Amino acid sequence: MAASTQPTPAPLRLLVADDEPRILALFTEILAPRDDILGGLDGLGGAPPVPDEPRFELTLCRQGEEAVAAVVAAKRERRPYAATFLDVHMPPGRGGLFAAEEIRALDPWVQIVVVTTFTDVDPASIAARVPPADKLLYIQKPFHSQEIRQFATSLCAKWRAERDFTALKSHLETLVSERTAALASANRKLTREIDERERVTKLIVTAKREWEGIFDSVQDMVVVIDRERRVRRLNLAMAHRLGLSPREVVGREAAFVFDLPDRPGERSGEILAMTDGRHHSREIAIARLHGEFLVTASPLSHADDVPIGTVFVAHDITERKNLEQRLRQSQKMEAIGTLAGGIAHDFNNILGIIMGFTEMIEGDAPPDSPLARRIGHILSACRRARDLVLQILSFSRQNEQGAKPLHMAPLVKETLKLIRATVPNSIELVDAVRPGRDTILAEPTQIQQIIMNLCGNAAQAMRETGGVLEVGLEECQGGLCPIGGDAPAADGLRLWVRDTGPGIPVDIQERIFDPFFTTKKPGEGTGMGLAVAHGVVRKYNGDIKVESTPGLGATFSVYLPLADHAGEADQDAGPQPRMGRGRVLFVDDEPALAEIGRELLESLGYAVQAETDPRQALARIQKDPIACDLMVTDQNMPGLTGADLAREVLAIRPDLPVLMLTGFSETMSKDAARAIGIRDLLLKPILRRDLAVAIEAALAEAAAEGGEAPGGASPLPDPPDRGA
Repeated sequence: MAASTQPTPAPLRLLVADDEPRILALFTEILAPRDDILGGLDGLGGAPPVPDEPRFELTLCRQGEEAVAAVVAAKRERRPYAATFLDVHMPPGRGGLFAAEEIRALDPWVQIVVVTTFTDVDPASIAARVPPADKLLYIQKPFHSQEIRQFATSLCAKWRAERDFTALKSHLETLVSERTAALASANRKLTREIDERERVTKLIVTAKREWEGIFDSVQDMVVVIDRERRVRRLNLAMAHRLGLSPREVVGREAAFVFDLPDRPGERSGEILAMTDGRHHSREIAIARLHGEFLVTASPLSHADDVPIGTVFVAHDITERKNLEQRLRQSQKMEAIGTLAGGIAHDFNNILGIIMGFTEMIEGDAPPDSPLARRIGHILSACRRARDLVLQILSFSRQNEQGAKPLHMAPLVKETLKLIRATVPNSIELVDAVRPGRDTILAEPTQIQQIIMNLCGNAAQAMRETGGVLEVGLEECQGGLCPIGGDAPAADGLRLWVRDTGPGIPVDIQERIFDPFFTTKKPGEGTGMGLAVAHGVVRKYNGDIKVESTPGLGATFSVYLPLADHAGEADQDAGPQPRMGRGRVLFVDDEPALAEIGRELLESLGYAVQAETDPRQALARIQKDPIACDLMVTDQNMPGLTGADLAREVLAIRPDLPVLMLTGFSETMSKDAARAIGIRDLLLKPILRRDLAVAIEAALAEAAAEGGEAPGGASPLPDPPDRGA
């Protein structure tokens, strides 16, 4: 395989401050050695170079004041430091704590490591002086060289990841703003169309007055009210809606036409107010006529302009209102779907890179070490991000996901642990989970998303004043459990989130579940949290209610039907995959993903050839059809898609097992992939064990069909020994 043509990444800048020259020389030897004499001599203990090992550029200082000056210069040159190693005592200057405080004020992103032998300042005081705690570490002298190297590598990776995340977040917010603007433009266009329709309706009413001969053929309900507010005439459409003949209505008071018998004056007062000799048009819901109408009032007069009364035309707009509502909802969902589909592929590729390299680091981390624990947290967060992308796509495309029996109480308590770490200290988090039946049919990540969205909104409401955030769960009897739709009353489960914030104004309570509706300032939210929660609850045949009084907080109650049996909880981690053997061709146009795929599969014992150009991969198969035992290909690639590559390869070698990876595709499904001859379609990002299982299954299936081991008759080399 040809050498990689990727440019060498720029060295990461590190600042080291210590009054002892030998310590500074030691840091230089550890992090930025000028040469490695032993590394090139066999048998002398030199370690081979590590691929992709980060390079560091060191700035060495003898005093805290020098370190602060170096950070000032770096900020001016826009070449920031990723991390600093500061000794506490550096006489005769003011020392490392002074430098740490000044550096933190100058650069909030830099990772600070305090290096000391002893100090009269306890760690809590240091953390208070140099916040935040997640960017401050301590190391005790004497230290191990590998420890310093690992600190530098990990902190620089964290520094770079935080900066990349900030840039990505800004980009996503820009995309949301652009989509919101496009939706607003579409709504303005719809408003103009509605205004034009109303203008045309007025012209039609005028034409009806001029052609009284076709009065009774008009489908709109027409009634003429005289100056004494009695019915002078009405058409057949109005009579049929009332269930009477025109003769039975003429001469009656106008209230008989517009009001229900037990509610006199409910609508007639508003309608008769339009009998002032002027033209009026108003949308009014009239229960007596069973619908919502566009009511127009036109003065009627003799040829000599002597007024006779008013002509009322009631046009039924009930269906139009429903269509308009569905149209607006459809446009919002289309915008969400376009946005989600547009970013899903790229975002899954990013997650794939993060998860792949993290899994490789996990394999090198000592078991039960802090590093292994931190890597576990990273992988868990990546899995939640992957599931969140699938949920966004499911919500926007209205796809169905499989629900299964789920215990709610443990899930709520687990989610509260995550929330407790994110809400400010001014907000008291109260756990009100009560014992009882708690089994529902749902997907765990979606239920967790409901809790996170509701708690996030509650915390946002109390961010300035503080307060109490209560999350509770209790069994709810059938008569007290409202379930969405026409489902009969049944026992359910009530999940509630209560806050003591300012409450929700009455005039917007009916709109809080609308997509993109938000009262937050720009940059604080998109208005999708409650809409997503509402959609998930409705999907599971539940209901969500809100109770709020301005000044007294708000309570959101989620009602979900109880299930009969509980299932086994999903586990994020599974057993380590078995070692395999065989030759794999891995194709992905993203160089980082191709590298990750190669290293992951090599760690499982496979001999791997990685290609970033699908045409080169096809040429390799054309040149030697039996050069590999299995091919793994990405779907979305320039020049030649994964599906087209699979067709070409299978035309040359029909028995070759092919697996396809995709971050998002509207055209490719598992059935479509199977129709091409692809063994399985896997969604990115994919974990090491999942990829191993899929490859093992594909090779076993191919062997069962052809009766041969991977590689045909040619013997395969044993997998490399990875026990060392």
